[in-house]
Amino acid sequence: MNKVVHIGKKTFKSLWMSGNVVLAVITVFSAYCGYINPDSFALAQAINMLYPGFVALSVLMIIADILLYRKSALVAAAGIIAGTGPLLDIFPLNIKSGKLTPAEEERSFTVMTYNAYNFVDNQGIKPEWGNRTLSNILASDADIVCIQEGADITGRRHGAGSREQRDSIRQRYPYIINTPELASEILLSKFPAKQIPTPQPDWGTGKYAAYMLDVEGNELLVINCHLQSIGLSPGDKETYRDLTDKELRPTRKELSQVKSDLMPKLLSAFRIRAQQARHIKAFIDSMNVKNVVLTGDFNDVAGSYAYRTIRRCGLKDAYAQSAFGPTITYNTSRFYFHIDQIFYRGDLRSVSVKVGKSRSSDHYPVFATFLWEKPGPG
Repeated sequence: MNKVVHIGKKTFKSLWMSGNVVLAVITVFSAYCGYINPDSFALAQAINMLYPGFVALSVLMIIADILLYRKSALVAAAGIIAGTGPLLDIFPLNIKSGKLTPAEEERSFTVMTYNAYNFVDNQGIKPEWGNRTLSNILASDADIVCIQEGADITGRRHGAGSREQRDSIRQRYPYIINTPELASEILLSKFPAKQIPTPQPDWGTGKYAAYMLDVEGNELLVINCHLQSIGLSPGDKETYRDLTDKELRPTRKELSQVKSDLMPKLLSAFRIRAQQARHIKAFIDSMNVKNVVLTGDFNDVAGSYAYRTIRRCGLKDAYAQSAFGPTITYNTSRFYFHIDQIFYRGDLRSVSVKVGKSRSSDHYPVFATFLWEKPGPG
């Protein structure tokens, strides 16, 4: 009897350890598979999006390991530690306050990126005083605002929000560049700005615009991106919500629909974003400008191929450099991902990054404070 019990425990430990090994391998692969070119294996990008989930599952496994078989906890922990680099892009551990001295305030500036959802209220709220998304922009008082999916907020046609809000925008931002041909991207700037031509293929929904700014005597190239969206229909989103409903088990029909409808759109978007990322990188390299801020709706997560390709220009992730803990920037249809990014390089550093909580758009606004390392000529 004791021999049977011993064999049973040995078998259990072997199977339990194998489960830990499999989870650790999947976790490490999901951490780094964003390096894989989607033209070769696009499914790797979908796996990369699930990386935080595998990390969370590994943490739960470690807790179970401590209770059932402590030695196997080392394997699950190794899977997390091996992906420390990608994990810190998603879950940074910066504990500095980001508070500036009066002297530093003089050489700082702020940037907001915001997919405005064409200034249509995502929750259907229409207050009498105007537009909530426009109010969020005014309340931020950011020095530079990069808007994606913007409407004509200058009032030349219908405008967004109330007349008072539009007048406030004009007064606060003397430099407004509206590019409806480029995914309705808009630049609002307190600093002198001019648009830089960005010849690019017609990818569909994805576009990018570029501007040269004079920020307190410093030349700054600002790039406003809106990379390719997945393009899911309302029916696709409803299917996804059904699949992620904890109270319901997915049916065979729903799983078949994901395979035939959702997955091809997802994989196609990964491939197009890869092309766009390479194009943007080539554009930045061609400009030969030291100070760069690149921001916008990437429709992709930290660690993805698009994210890593663009960063190869020497760009740093402002959120990874100055925030603490994970965040999400998309708030609709249970696609809870951090897909709005702010990158930078040059004689500046990220001091803080904050994510707004207003749900007037399907994206949250992202607000970053930058500090010039030394005073500019201005």
